Parts: sequence; C-alpha cells; structure tokens
Amino acid sequence: TTTTTTTITTTTTTTTTTTTTTSTTSVTTTTSTTSTTTTQGITQWSAFWNFDNNVLELFNSYDGVTSGSPSYTTSLLGHGAAVSLTSSSAQYVSVSSKQILFNTTSFTIEAWIYPISLTTSDHGIFGQCQSVTTNMCLHFVSRNLLLYCGFYANDVSGVTTLTMNQWSHVACVYDITTQTQQVWLNGVLDGTRTASPYQGSSGMLTIGMTYVPLPNNYYFNGYLDQARYEPRAKSATELLYVATLFVHYSFDGGSLLDQGPNGINATSSGSPITVIGRLNEALQFSSGAYAYVNYPSFYFLGVTNYPFTIALWVAPTGSYSDSTIFFVVATTGWCVNFLTMTSSGNIIANLWDGGPVATGGPILPLNTWNHIGFTYSPTNGVRLYINGTLYSTSGPFSYSASGALVTICLAGNFGKSCSPNYGGPFTGALDEFFAYSRELSSSEILTLANLY
Repeated sequence: TTTTTTTITTTTTTTTTTTTTTSTTSVTTTTSTTSTTTTQGITQWSAFWNFDNNVLELFNSYDGVTSGSPSYTTSLLGHGAAVSLTSSSAQYVSVSSKQILFNTTSFTIEAWIYPISLTTSDHGIFGQCQSVTTNMCLHFVSRNLLLYCGFYANDVSGVTTLTMNQWSHVACVYDITTQTQQVWLNGVLDGTRTASPYQGSSGMLTIGMTYVPLPNNYYFNGYLDQARYEPRAKSATELLYVATLFVHYSFDGGSLLDQGPNGINATSSGSPITVIGRLNEALQFSSGAYAYVNYPSFYFLGVTNYPFTIALWVAPTGSYSDSTIFFVVATTGWCVNFLTMTSSGNIIANLWDGGPVATGGPILPLNTWNHIGFTYSPTNGVRLYINGTLYSTSGPFSYSASGALVTICLAGNFGKSCSPNYGGPFTGALDEFFAYSRELSSSEILTLANLY
C-alpha cells in the first residue's frame, strides 16, 4: 500500500512591533505567526494477477473479467498457469471492479510476456484510457516489435526487438517526482525520457488490449503471466532482481523454500541434514540424499543460447567420487550433469553443443567451503569462478539446450546416465544456491562469494 500525499502550503505572516523607550532602555518585541494547510493523502493499492487458471487479483480485489474466452497454459515458473491470448479472437482481460488512479502517483507496471507471431502493429499489454487525447490514454504495448509506453502523444519507446516464442520480463515505470518515463526489458533499461504526468482519472483497466491508436482495439497474441501494478517507481536494482533472479535456496534451518521472487520451492529425498553453513546453515547430503524441484521449472535452462548463472558454496566430505552437484533434465529425457566432481576431487562445469563441453576447475579440499560460480553466454561461453576469481573458461560456443521444459536436482542426478558419462550422488554440504537467467559479471560473482 502506498499513500500519495499532495501538500499545499499557505504561509501567512503577521508582524507586530512594540517599542518602549526610557532614558536608558529601548526594547523591541516582534511576533510572527505562520499557518500551514495540508490536504489528506490519497491511498493507492498494489495489484497482482498471477493468472493461475483465473483472472482474480490477489491483493486488493482488482478482479478481472475475460473477453473472447482466453485459455490458460503452463506458467514460466512451472507451477500455476499463464493466460493465453489470441488476437484474432479479440481476447483480453478487463478490470472495472475498482479504479486505479495512475494520475496521482508514480507507478510501475510489469509482466512476463511470451509473444507469438507479433506484427509491427500495436499489441496491447496494459492500458487505461479515459479519452484518446494528449496525456489521457495510458498504453503499454509492443509497437514495431519494440516496447512502447506512454500517455498518448507523450510516450517512450524501447530500442530492443522483442524475441518471439520466448518469455521476457517487461516493465513501464513513471516517476512523478522526476517526471521520468521508462521501459525496461529483462531488467535492463530499454528507453527513457522526461514526460509530463498522466492526467486520466477514469477508464477501464485492460490487460492484453489497448485502444491506441484509434479506431481499433489492439490485442496481444501470446501468453501473459505475473502481471503487477505498484504505485511507486521501482528501482533498477528491484527490476533486475525480479527479472533475472530465478531461485535462491539459503538452506537455513534445512529449508528448501525459494527465497527469490518466484516461489519455486524444492523438496528432498533421502533426508539431508542441517549443518553449520558458510552463511548461517547448510544442507549435508550423503547416502544418496538429494534435493530437487518436482515439476519443470527452470525455463531458461531449456532455451538454446540463453545466458545463465549458477552459484553456490560447496564443501565435499568423506572421500572423493564421481558425483553430480547440479543436474538438469528435460521432459523429453535430455539431461546434462551441469556441475560435477571427479574421483580426484576436481570440479567441472559441463554444457552441451551437440557434444559435451567441459570446463575444468581445481581440486576442492575436503571439509572446506569453496564458492563456485558457473556462468554462460554465447559471447563468453562457460566461465568457472572459484571463490570469486575466474579460474577457467571454455571460450565462445553455442549452447544446444533441450528446447523443452526442464527441472533440476542438487547433489544427485536421479540415477540417470547423461553427459558427461559420469556422475551420481554427491557427499558433502551445499549452501546459498542461486540461479540467474543472465550472465553475472565478475564483480557480481565476487559479491556473492563475499556473502558470509
């Protein structure tokens, strides 16, 4: 909840001067009175539509109504659903139960979108239109395959072409204090300008459709998920966090709950135990115990050439053996032992380009915590960091992903035979696991390695 307060201050000063004079003393007294009037605040409420097989709003009863009978598909998070909209069937969601007043506040509009066969025409993501005149029609759309957000004749455009058939995080941000209007794509600023405020105070809220430009309605074609409105301008740090931090398992107290923005909780098999960690507490795996997500959830690891980062603390115990620390498997059966340890204790980062690509690391001492950072991008290939320092790199290559939904396993590989042709149960402790849908920089990896 955000309260926006508009303050009007009126100052009235009245001065009274009295002078008393005697033969030895002159005294002057001055009295000043100031009055201030402040209007009452306007309370604005956040809104969140997760589209889990309905268009209900989770926080404050901004419930939607569907038009054109849209359907639902699998959410990018693996759990829940996303709404599937077909533009030719004029499918969209409208919200008329309560009014959101964009004209009195800063705001952030964001969603995950999966565009399918968009044209250079407008395709609406989010809108509220009182009238199609300057500053009276809010529209957040794809225009010319670019993000475009504005108030009508007062708009900002992005510069990056949207990728079809792939999930992207999009945001429109307006800061009423600085009068800054922005569009963001996957947590990166894609367009910015100075803009006077939106002035519309009524109009039905629409998701997946806008009215600009006249005379037609402009519908989205594809999937929408996790749509959100907040009555404040989110920071660059916040937008990058929600767009690219996919999961974070702290393992504190033995918990496998996701501490990141997406609620992708894991479960365990074989009863790993809670031990003292590198930061607070960790999970100790032995005798075939492992942790996993029991539904396809790590969308980005199944997309060819999609950048990513895996980072965690590792402390092998007992003795060395061929083992899997991080494992990825698709619904098609495709699988790779992403992060492994050899029988000599070497850590290895593995990927696939039609054949195995292995990037070797050092021997990890037994019973000792070491931070592992594993990043990938087509430009840099695999980069393997040990305790915040770059240790080895594969050089550029094209990651041939499964092209299907994938899930993950920590400290095991479900007993599957996958590339490389070794792996299996890991014996040791793991702590502070992070997965990002982008390649972190060397300084960001160093920051994670210093979280203790």
